[in-house]
Amino acid sequence: MIKPINNKPTLECKLCGSSNVARGFKYQDLPLYNLNYLNTQEDALKAKKADVDFVLCHDCGFLFNSIYKQLNYKVEYNACRSDSHVFNQYLSNVVKFVISNMDTKRPLNKIYKVVEVGAGDCQFATMLNNSIKNVIYNAYDPSWEMCNVDIKHDNPCHQGGVNKFAEYYCIQNDNPDLVVSRHVLEHQSDVKKFISILCRENPEYIFIEIPCSSFVMKGNWHYYSNEHCSYLDTESLDLLMGKFEYKQVIIEHVFNTENIIAIYKRRVQKKYLTPELSIKNSGIQFEKFKTWRRHTLEKINKNDMIWGAAGKGVMMMNILGMANDKIPFICDKNPDIWGKFIPITANKIISPSELKKIEFGKIIVMNELYLDEIKSEIISMGIDTDVVFIGNL
Repeated sequence: MIKPINNKPTLECKLCGSSNVARGFKYQDLPLYNLNYLNTQEDALKAKKADVDFVLCHDCGFLFNSIYKQLNYKVEYNACRSDSHVFNQYLSNVVKFVISNMDTKRPLNKIYKVVEVGAGDCQFATMLNNSIKNVIYNAYDPSWEMCNVDIKHDNPCHQGGVNKFAEYYCIQNDNPDLVVSRHVLEHQSDVKKFISILCRENPEYIFIEIPCSSFVMKGNWHYYSNEHCSYLDTESLDLLMGKFEYKQVIIEHVFNTENIIAIYKRRVQKKYLTPELSIKNSGIQFEKFKTWRRHTLEKINKNDMIWGAAGKGVMMMNILGMANDKIPFICDKNPDIWGKFIPITANKIISPSELKKIEFGKIIVMNELYLDEIKSEIISMGIDTDVVFIGNL
């Protein structure tokens, strides 16, 4: 992962420099890190906080937090979702997307080395590495430092054929043919600096996966977290990559239009892109949020069970103010976070098996894509209750 750059607050677009920007979503006292779960309720209640103030550029469509202070991610951080069949199938489809959209059949275009920046639990790295034969796969993530494992560049750790390095990708000489960046760009306040370092060794291909700004602005308020400071759509991502001589091979909206996946290829000659934009209005008025928040809270009872303690769950508990005295528990399938607590609201994370020991009302699911999977699991456990997506309350 690349070493972040600190930026001063600005009302100019950080991507194109335009002053044609509109202030949008503001909120106070959100978790500094969404996925830094705490071991005790006391620690969770004292978790560090941050304010957000998102701005939309009407010229290029870049959506960014104007007061963001760059995080270093050197904390215990758990983004694992490998316990979900739905998510595993999604990752498998993304791997197929990457493989099928690179012109690697010709010998000169073969992929010999891959670098992944911000590889997290390395699930995707392992899957992609197993799909590209005879490749060297180097993965970087500074959060691995907190695992108390010395995996610097001269002493990597190995997982599923992947070389893991607990550091930023910034000065190494890996000479990759493909650079992978999944859900890292939205964590960077200086997106141009981030992409410039991804391009530093002139890889033939760059694969990017990010949440889509147009999805965020459709009332998906949980995305306005402190961790996520930069959102792009197809036009603004093309503009950004064009500045560094990379042209789009393919770009798609996936995961219920929540994410963008895109492959870019190095240009032979420099050419700046000027995409046609269709920015009409920001759609992020705070009044809409207050109306949504009031309506949602009216539909949630004190004994309801929340399912989903990943980033969406953490943000929902915080922006709705559902502290542990209102909603004591939140259920999740990730065994690594069972018994830990959500930052600030301090809800305890429990396993699905504990639901039989607790009296509760309906189950409220944080992500609609997992609704059928969770319903099936509840039925298999012999639990008879309503299971609803929070957006359908």
